[in-house]
Amino acid sequence: MEKKTARLIKYVLLILSFIALLVFSIVFYTVFFSSRARIQKQKENNPADKYLYHIIVTGSYENQSFLTEVYKGASKVAGYYKSVVDLHIPQSQADTESLQDLLNYCSYLNADGIILYVDSPDFKSEVPTRSDSPSIPIITTGHFAPNFPQVSYIGINNWELGKKIADETQDMLQNGGTVYIINDSENQNNNLISSIQSELQNKPNITSSVIEAISPDLIIDGKNNIFISLTEDDTIRSAQLLSELFDMDRYKLIGFGGNEVCQLYLHKGWINKLVSLDPYTIGEVALYELFEYRSKGNANSYITADVKISSMQW
Repeated sequence: MEKKTARLIKYVLLILSFIALLVFSIVFYTVFFSSRARIQKQKENNPADKYLYHIIVTGSYENQSFLTEVYKGASKVAGYYKSVVDLHIPQSQADTESLQDLLNYCSYLNADGIILYVDSPDFKSEVPTRSDSPSIPIITTGHFAPNFPQVSYIGINNWELGKKIADETQDMLQNGGTVYIINDSENQNNNLISSIQSELQNKPNITSSVIEAISPDLIIDGKNNIFISLTEDDTIRSAQLLSELFDMDRYKLIGFGGNEVCQLYLHKGWINKLVSLDPYTIGEVALYELFEYRSKGNANSYITADVKISSMQW
C-alpha cells in the first residue's frame, strides 16, 4: 500500500513539474517576443533611425495660414524622402523676426532644405549654410525675388491666372456689367491685365477699364460692378476703401492673396472671391524639387502653381 502511495505521489510530482515547465516556457517566450516587438516598434518610431533629412517651412506671421497648408502638403510626402518637416514662423504679428533672421535660424539648426515664403520681389540674402559648409537649398513661393539665389520658385502663370479671373468675373456678371481692374503705378501687371481683358472682350455686355486706385469721386452706376485687385496689398486696401465708400450691394470684389487679413475680409464679406495659390500642393511640389536638386544637382527653376479660388461664405 505504501509503495502504491509513493508511486502515485511520484507521478503527481512529475505531472506538476511538467506543467510548471510548460507554463514557464510559455511565459518566457511571451515576454521574449513581446520585448522584441516593443524594441522594434521603438526603433520604427525613433526619428533618428527613420529620418535622414530635416526640412523647414518658414516665412512671416502674416502668411501663417498659407504656410501651415504648405507644411501639411510637404509633411504628407515627407516619408517618401525619409524626411521630417518642421514649420517655423513668428509667434505673433508683434514678433520682429525678419526673413533673414528666419534663414539664420534654419542655418543654426543645420536644415537640409528650406521652403520659404518671400514677401517682396526686392528681397536679397546670402544663401544660408550648414555647419559642415554646404549651402542649404531653398524653394521659394509668394513673390519672385530675382536677386535671391533660390533653387526653384513656385508661383503663378500670369496669363493663365488672368483667364481664371475672367471666368470668375463672367460667372458673377451673367447679365452684364462693369469691371474695374485696379493696377497702381507701383505694380505693373500688364500681362495679367491683358489676359483678363482679352477674355472679357468676348462678352459684349461687359465693359472693363483699368484704374490706379479707388477714390470717393469714382462713379459706379447700378449694382453690376466688379472690382478686381491683383496683389495682396491692393486687395486689402480695396476691401477697406470699398466698404467705407459704397453700399455692399452696389459692388463685388475679386481679390488676390492668401494671408490672414485677406482671409478675414473674405469671411466678413468685404471680398466676394479670393484667388490664391494652392499652398497644400506647393508643399508637395517643393519637397519633390528639393530632392531632385539633392540627387541630380539641379531642379526646375520656375514652376507654375495650382490656383485656388475661395468664395465668400454667408
